[in-house]
Amino acid sequence: MTGRRTAMSDLDIVVLLHGSPALYRVSLRNGEWPVEMFVHTEATWHAYVERKVRKRRSPLLWMCADGLLLFDTDGVGAHLAAEARKLTAAGPPTVSAEEIDDCRYAITDLLDDLAGSTGQSERLFIATEWCDEPASWR
Repeated sequence: MTGRRTAMSDLDIVVLLHGSPALYRVSLRNGEWPVEMFVHTEATWHAYVERKVRKRRSPLLWMCADGLLLFDTDGVGAHLAAEARKLTAAGPPTVSAEEIDDCRYAITDLLDDLAGSTGQSERLFIATEWCDEPASWR
């Protein structure tokens, strides 16, 4: 729905519920268009965004800040969208010099491992290893 959409973009939909069954994510298709639904309560939204902002990585926050609010019966959607815009405007937490050094080391080490890998399985393992690094490295 934004000007950043590409031919490979999916449709991200954030759904806020007042109770169960939240928190979950489901991937669907609408014809050829991939759709991802992110289902939260207000409490799980806050906890998830807080955790991801600390990691300097919160796609959900950007979805809510930039997204189109389609349906909001009680104002919670508008409130969370305003909060998301405020948080994105504030920017990510400051990165320490130690975190930057740790990240440089991790990237260099993984790239060296990748360059020396001998098979597809090993390359896949190395590529997914980045996902398990400490959040401050990402």
